[in-house]
Amino acid sequence: MSSRSRIAVDDRCVRALWEVKGKRDVNTVICRLSDALDTCVVERRGNLTHEELLSALPAHEPRLVVHDLAFATADGARGNRILLISWLPRGVTPQREAANGHAHAALLERLDGSPLSVRATELADLDYRRLVSQARAGVLSRAAPGSMRASTVSMGQTSVLADGAQAASARRSV
Repeated sequence: MSSRSRIAVDDRCVRALWEVKGKRDVNTVICRLSDALDTCVVERRGNLTHEELLSALPAHEPRLVVHDLAFATADGARGNRILLISWLPRGVTPQREAANGHAHAALLERLDGSPLSVRATELADLDYRRLVSQARAGVLSRAAPGSMRASTVSMGQTSVLADGAQAASARRSV
């Protein structure tokens, strides 16, 4: 368990994160908190389209998502950006909201580099084009190697992490 976050990250969760970030075997890992709200565990991992990712997010429960956003750059080249999404729909209890924040910090500690942190409370916050625009614009400053800093983008009036996955027609190819 991390001393900073007070939330443990299950070893299977760490391995799944590295499948996205390091090996790139999958493009998405969806994590949830254990019933005791003390451990971050993998709920689902795979190569999800944007629509599949959106439909996998429960309407009333928080989730954390690590997603490899693939997009075309302005010059037509393939671009990728790792997103750390905090899905915190309205109506979540303050205890779950706080635990989700601690789990987010724990996942950041496990991810090297500078993932784009996106906060969302509703599906509209996860608009693919908006996320691609942020990634293309270079709004995110790159952290030094080994740094745990993340850039944060808040969508609309929200202040919770969210994903912007790939459009339905684009599946991650491995």
